[in-house]
Amino acid sequence: MSKLFRIAYVSTASEFYNQMLLPGLLEEANKRNAMAGITGMLLYKDGRFMQILEGSEKAVKTTFGRISKDPRHYGVIVLLKETAEERHFPDWPMACRDLNLPDHQDAPGYSEFLNTPLTGKEFASRPSHCEKLLLLFKQNIR
Repeated sequence: MSKLFRIAYVSTASEFYNQMLLPGLLEEANKRNAMAGITGMLLYKDGRFMQILEGSEKAVKTTFGRISKDPRHYGVIVLLKETAEERHFPDWPMACRDLNLPDHQDAPGYSEFLNTPLTGKEFASRPSHCEKLLLLFKQNIR
């Protein structure tokens, strides 16, 4: 069995995503990730994405390679690459949260990140904050 591997990154959307566009992106990601054995979380806020992918190293690197070339976003910055003992998101091929929606701003702990843009500049020096933010929304998925 191959080791569990994680990549987390941020990027900028090529166009503004709204509640109409995100579900299509999520549906596509769920299908591809389920087939590849990948789980993870995608956050979206103010035209920026933050995503974590986890699975076998080969599957994650292959998926990330495809994602990094996707024209729907640009400026991909890797925040975290690591091996792990267990998955953070075992139940979701790709969970997704639009942080622009007011109901997510009530999540416990959200205020710490409320004014933090999802950019590499804010998270590159402290990648644990990236993981903390992603895990915060794991607890609040409905």
